[in-house]
Amino acid sequence: MTEESREMTEDDRAVRILRTLPDEPPAPSTVDVTRTMAEGRRRRRVRRWSGGVALAAVTAVAAGGGTMAVAALQEEPVPTPTTSTVAVAPTPKNCRVTLLPSRGISKALVTAGDPSGRYLAGRVYPEQGHAQTVLWKDGKLLPTVSMPGADASWDDINSSGLAVGSSFDGDQQQAFTSFQGVTRLPGGRSVAAAVNDAGVVVGMLGDPFADGVPVRWASPKAAAEKLPLPAGYTRGDARMIDEDGTIAGRISRGKGLGTGYLWLPDGTGRLIPPPGDNDFFWPESISDGVVYGRAGRESANASSREFASYAYGVATGTYKKLPADLDPPALGAANGWVLGVRGITDTVIVAGDTVVKLPRYKGMKEYVVSAFSADGTVAAGYTTDTDKIEGVANRPVRWNCAG
Repeated sequence: MTEESREMTEDDRAVRILRTLPDEPPAPSTVDVTRTMAEGRRRRRVRRWSGGVALAAVTAVAAGGGTMAVAALQEEPVPTPTTSTVAVAPTPKNCRVTLLPSRGISKALVTAGDPSGRYLAGRVYPEQGHAQTVLWKDGKLLPTVSMPGADASWDDINSSGLAVGSSFDGDQQQAFTSFQGVTRLPGGRSVAAAVNDAGVVVGMLGDPFADGVPVRWASPKAAAEKLPLPAGYTRGDARMIDEDGTIAGRISRGKGLGTGYLWLPDGTGRLIPPPGDNDFFWPESISDGVVYGRAGRESANASSREFASYAYGVATGTYKKLPADLDPPALGAANGWVLGVRGITDTVIVAGDTVVKLPRYKGMKEYVVSAFSADGTVAAGYTTDTDKIEGVANRPVRWNCAG
């Protein structure tokens, strides 16, 4: 997470434009389009689906982790969506932007970050050979093993430095963690989308275009546990997990657009009703009981969609419309701040009703964000500018701010 995949890609303007098409769910990814456009587009479609639909009804889940016993499906009554105010910390100040090291490789990007702001995950593109996944700690590259497979991407990382993600083996995706080097998650064809500080991993099993279902791994060594879908829904994908174990994502009745869904620690689940006269709500991040994302409505002839950015309180069922409409993903912090990009060019932090524009790196004008610390003081992402010499200028950057 302008459309079900409106985020810009890490590789070039062509894919960035593809990801602004309003027909797929947002999900960070890394397709090497400059080397193989056709293959990249095919894999992008798979990653878009696998990153867009989510979870299903509920089973008993221990808060933040532990084992889960599959129980009878329970549907919690859907709160009537209303608007409300959200308390936030003072606005960020004295924000600085720096370039992250990339082993002297000019083309690189950031794909994820942890709640503490210390760990970042990303990818570098050597001039010779395949792209490689990398990890940073406190702004320094770690000596890690790259994830195997094509289009490899670490898509989330927790405060202990445990990263999760997936890559392609032919047409099929396989989920990995950085546990003990690089380890495949059990379950076969799969996607790992998110991990919390308890080490609980969520994602999807199966074919995202046919039988993909949301799953949860209680730990990097645990077997995948399918999350039951509510009546009428046939596939889904768990995309994010809060520290208390609340999972959010999307579920679909088949070929439909999909809709936001919550899978709660108490064993209940519910759809996320769209605010106002919108047709759907697509979650993009979750932090401290608040889901951030976009609500949208279809045009009369279904030829286009309009989007607006919102924060949704899980406990209250209330919405707050953000004062800026953000390109996906909108990344929330525990203090109520929201990181995003406005109109491709302006990286901003939304703090209450205030929108703070972050500094650009050496005149670069186009950005994608992919990491935001829980206290809102560390943000990261990459540039997507094009130039006459290198084509696409991907630069991994980090912002540090004071509260």
